[in-house]
Amino acid sequence: MNVEATSYPLPKKRSYPWPQVLHTWILNRYLISELLPPLSMGLFLFSMALMLISIRDVLDVILLSGAPLLPILKTLLCLFPPLLTVSLPIGCLLASMMVYGRLAEDRELTAMRAAGVSTMTLVIPSLFLGVCLTGLNLLWTSNVTPRALEIMKQARWEIVQKMTSISWLKPGQFTALQDDLAFYFTGASPGTNTIHDITIFKSSVSAGPSFFGDGGTSQEAANWTVSAPTASLNPDPSKGILKIILQNCISENLSPEKLSRVLVQEATISIDIGGRLAKMLSTFSREQKTWSDFRAEAEEARKRYEDLRFHLGFPEGTPHAEVVAEARRWMPIEEKTPGSCPLAGGMYDLHSVRASLDNYQVNTNRAQLRLAYPVATFLFMMIGTGLGLLTGRGNRTVSILITVGVLLFYYSVQKMAEGFSENLAMTRFFDPGYTVWAPNLILFLLGLVLLAVVSRH
Repeated sequence: MNVEATSYPLPKKRSYPWPQVLHTWILNRYLISELLPPLSMGLFLFSMALMLISIRDVLDVILLSGAPLLPILKTLLCLFPPLLTVSLPIGCLLASMMVYGRLAEDRELTAMRAAGVSTMTLVIPSLFLGVCLTGLNLLWTSNVTPRALEIMKQARWEIVQKMTSISWLKPGQFTALQDDLAFYFTGASPGTNTIHDITIFKSSVSAGPSFFGDGGTSQEAANWTVSAPTASLNPDPSKGILKIILQNCISENLSPEKLSRVLVQEATISIDIGGRLAKMLSTFSREQKTWSDFRAEAEEARKRYEDLRFHLGFPEGTPHAEVVAEARRWMPIEEKTPGSCPLAGGMYDLHSVRASLDNYQVNTNRAQLRLAYPVATFLFMMIGTGLGLLTGRGNRTVSILITVGVLLFYYSVQKMAEGFSENLAMTRFFDPGYTVWAPNLILFLLGLVLLAVVSRH
């Protein structure tokens, strides 16, 4: 019996891509999980530092205002969203340097490369995380920050209106009531708002008469003092005002050439606590407007300048320096002969020529910075990754020092770019705000160079 051998074709060799994909996914997850803890730490530390710097002058007023705890907490918590825009890029820079520097220092990157993992494969997780955080930062700046500022403004007035305590005035300590007034008293009657042995020092002579004297325009140190045996503290929460009512006070000028002593039966000093609190927070909140708000203010300033330029007789496209010089030429003439200049507002409009140029450029630059800061999140992550791989140092102290150096470089270039942009607006033409993107462009080019150098090693 013959059995014929039957040959069957061998099956084709099958490829299994899933293990490689799985290994890459595990590696990416590992690197991202390593980045998140130092990122959170840096974000918290830098946000706290920026918050303390921003509100160091108003913190004592808030905490000692006697207001309920809820509006105080709302005010403090609402400071974090605006600061997150700036602190997130810093946290990304610190985290990427620490993680990739530690991996290089512990020879983990060497082991990964020996296993066939390329350098760019190791870099991709940090760049991907940087892109995601950049998008989050843009959305945060556009939506969360404006809402936080509105809540902070409401909480601020809740603090003022519910202010029932005067504990921020302490006996035996000098308290700055205003820019030029220092307040001092020795003690208070328990259970009352009556204080004893009050002395108020005036550090400069302001214009206009007051019970400190006739006043003047000199800002030099003065020798005026007001003292009283007793005074009553009368807070007005509805207006956010604290009234200090002095009884039988004595106003003295201790200057040898103007020695005087005046007895005043009753005098009242009103301290605008609400205005003081609003002034302290105004600079912080003013710089945290949205892109559209800054653009609207810039456009209003541009229209104002164009109207003034037209009435001064200059055609469109005239260098701004010529228009400003013409406005300055009219100022002494208008001062001597009011109504002689071609602008209806007189001196006010003449001063507004330069002010409108400055307002346009400042608001335009701030609008661009609303976008430049979030975009810097990705750039700082890229720079930190390259520096960490090159230095091979994951030490926290070294990473913080390098972070500080990069920040100083970034903000120095930014300030120079803003100065150049504003000078350009004052002399020739308006800058659309592209100049303030110079630090981002430099960081991007530097990041490309660092990654190119890293990929060759």
